[in-house]
Amino acid sequence: MNSTVYTVSTLVHYLKEKVQNDMNLQTILIKGEISNYTNHRSGHRYFTLKDSKSRISCVMFSSYANRCNIPIENGMKVIVSASLSVYEPQGSCQLYVTNIQVDGLGDLYLQYELLKRKLYAEGLFDVKYKKELPKYPQTIIVISGKDTAALQDMKVTLQKRWPLATLQLLPTLVQGVGATKQIIESLLYADQQDVDVIVLARGGGSIEDLWCFNDEQLARTIFHLKHPIVTGVGHESDTTLVDYVSDVRAATPTAAIQVVTPDKNDVILYCENLKKQMVHWMQIRIQKEKEQLQVLKSYKHFQDPMGYLVENRIALMMYIQQLELHSKDFLNIQKQLSFLHNNLLQNFNRYLAIRNQENLLKRQSLEQAMIAFNKKDRMNFYYQLKMLEAFSPIGIMKRGYQIVYDNEKLITSIHDIKSDEIKIVLQDGNVYARVEKKEEHSRWQKRVLENLCDD
Repeated sequence: MNSTVYTVSTLVHYLKEKVQNDMNLQTILIKGEISNYTNHRSGHRYFTLKDSKSRISCVMFSSYANRCNIPIENGMKVIVSASLSVYEPQGSCQLYVTNIQVDGLGDLYLQYELLKRKLYAEGLFDVKYKKELPKYPQTIIVISGKDTAALQDMKVTLQKRWPLATLQLLPTLVQGVGATKQIIESLLYADQQDVDVIVLARGGGSIEDLWCFNDEQLARTIFHLKHPIVTGVGHESDTTLVDYVSDVRAATPTAAIQVVTPDKNDVILYCENLKKQMVHWMQIRIQKEKEQLQVLKSYKHFQDPMGYLVENRIALMMYIQQLELHSKDFLNIQKQLSFLHNNLLQNFNRYLAIRNQENLLKRQSLEQAMIAFNKKDRMNFYYQLKMLEAFSPIGIMKRGYQIVYDNEKLITSIHDIKSDEIKIVLQDGNVYARVEKKEEHSRWQKRVLENLCDD
């Protein structure tokens, strides 16, 4: 259980926030009977809307009431377009009415409101898609009825305000059967022309007369036009779907021309002011340039240009004298460099000849040393080769010695022989023999062999 204690104003304000944030309650159509109607001197209208079971307070502010051309009376059956909110001082819900229609037109008006809400949700009324009107239009195409009072007013207004522009009329049905189709065709044709702005206009009339301007296809056609379009349909209190989707909505056809054209008197005044400003700034600029010119004229070079030339001539002569001195120095340095170059070349040639002679002597000495070294090395090689041949097993066997194996084991003593068969390796092959007898040397034989080995 929530134990927080709220004040009455806090609760009522909370309810108001909830109601105002519910988009389903911001643009609604309510059907009922008017009672307790009051037309206040401020222009606001207050009344109660009721049916057989309930009632709710309503207020219609003067800005909306002035556009309502229906005489309001108690007991009228109406359909109101409104938004719901909470009146905080009394803590009561009430409707803020923006439009009132007699219930006899209820079905038609309901269709209008539903279509209006649909197009609004799709963004066709969004300000970001509105095209900017040209500041100084030259060609204006007007889509309106032929030879109507509204057309004549538009021509007169154009002639007074901006006679430089050309008004081209596309006569079109603006009420009745087939009017919507002709308006769409005229708009598409006008959008293909070289035009600055398009004006769709019609004089005042009943809601039935203006109903062709509430067509969905017409509204979508206007939205997709590449040229800016201004609508001036009906009187100031009349608002149709084309007014919402157009780039600018004018209250009347005459106001539409006033919207798309500048007033020539204002333009002339603007040009005069601009001219005065340009003259003023040019005078200021000329005065500044004159002052700058006076400063430049005060410079010594402008007052006595020949004196400036004399100074430069004197400086030039000094530079020429310095250059001549430097030229003489340069020639002396050049001679010194030539002398040093010749000495360097001679010394280098002498040094090169000496070094070449030394290198020749060293080369000859090196060649002789290499010959002697090669001769000594070759003799040493032959000596080593003889020694290798002398101690080589092959050489020994050539002198009559053999190698004896018993089961692949080298025999160096008669005591190493364990089997009856032995292998004798000669210089040119192997001999397999059978051991018949083993006999050791006598003492004198051993001594003879030892002496031979020592020798």
